Amino acid sequence: MKDFDSLVGIWNAQKTTPKLDYKEIITQYKTSRNKLSIKITRELLAMAIAMAIIAYLALKVEFSLWTSQLGLLIIFSCGVYFITIQMINLKRIAHSNTLFDKPQDHIRFIKKFRAQRHTQHTTNYKIYSATLTLGTALYFIELAYHLGTVYVLLAGVITLFWFSIYYFYFLKKYVATENEKFEEMIADLERLDLQFRDIEE
Repeated sequence: MKDFDSLVGIWNAQKTTPKLDYKEIITQYKTSRNKLSIKITRELLAMAIAMAIIAYLALKVEFSLWTSQLGLLIIFSCGVYFITIQMINLKRIAHSNTLFDKPQDHIRFIKKFRAQRHTQHTTNYKIYSATLTLGTALYFIELAYHLGTVYVLLAGVITLFWFSIYYFYFLKKYVATENEKFEEMIADLERLDLQFRDIEE
């Protein structure tokens, strides 16, 4: 009898579950997608400016050691990688127009895109950070030659501190917020898809 009452409770709860407003869900989804595109574009432009500064230094400054040029080349390569990944992300978002044609395919696309972004923020970022650190260390050899070991060690400590703060706090917060947005989008679209299928049946 107890199990029967539980089933009745679940059934009644499903009957009283409010229907989703598909217009509101789609509007929220488009807004979230546009915000993500704007955020990626801002990051891309910021990196492009940084790369322009690095290119200017490499072309205009006369370095005493070859390690500085190699370090700047490595840092510049990291920037190229970052911009390439962001452009790929923007292209994927721009071509994600299967929501109305094939809702289930679109939901799978978002899940796949979320997994790709997670990989970019974890495994790929570790490789990216290690490569960027190597380039910075090579560039610091030149600074040590001109400024002295004490100043370079101080600059190195500050740089490592910033990398640590960014990775263990800002990046984790960034990833958690982005994952939360993805979960909300996926949950709403799955409920909306289920609601449409129930209507069709």
